[in-house]
Amino acid sequence: MPRERACRVCKAITSEDKCWNCGSTDLSTSFSGMVVMLVPEESEIARALGITKPGKYAVRVE
Repeated sequence: MPRERACRVCKAITSEDKCWNCGSTDLSTSFSGMVVMLVPEESEIARALGITKPGKYAVRVE
């Protein structure tokens, strides 16, 4: 199973070689915390983290 990585640009978590959210290839295996966002337009947490699309995101990416 591929290891999950977080995008350093938008913090989206993926197991692919390219970010599904922004298309970046700048990915890191070193991240902490995880947020699964279902309806970002109704979430204060999504607004605070800058999340606009549903998906899985890291809280912090190193």
